[in-house]
Amino acid sequence: MTTIRPVVGPHSRIRMPAKNNQLKPKKQWPDKIERIGVSVEEAATMLSLCVRSVWVLVKEGKIRHVKFGTRCIISVQSLREYVDGKEESENRLENL
Repeated sequence: MTTIRPVVGPHSRIRMPAKNNQLKPKKQWPDKIERIGVSVEEAATMLSLCVRSVWVLVKEGKIRHVKFGTRCIISVQSLREYVDGKEESENRLENL
């Protein structure tokens, strides 16, 4: 019985693993730089919510954001204001 060996080359369908320079992790921000905007995914992590919930808050206008093409950047300050506002409204309800 004959064994078929795959042809490996630039025009074959089998691809070799990426080169070392393509396996680099995403750029990490230095600790010294204070970020003023985060992605929706990062905002969800910061608020301990799912990404869909953050999108709902953005669409309802409860969290300020800026759109750059298809990318949505959320202000860290607006996240803090949203959380502070939530705490105040909960305290008001408890005091009634």
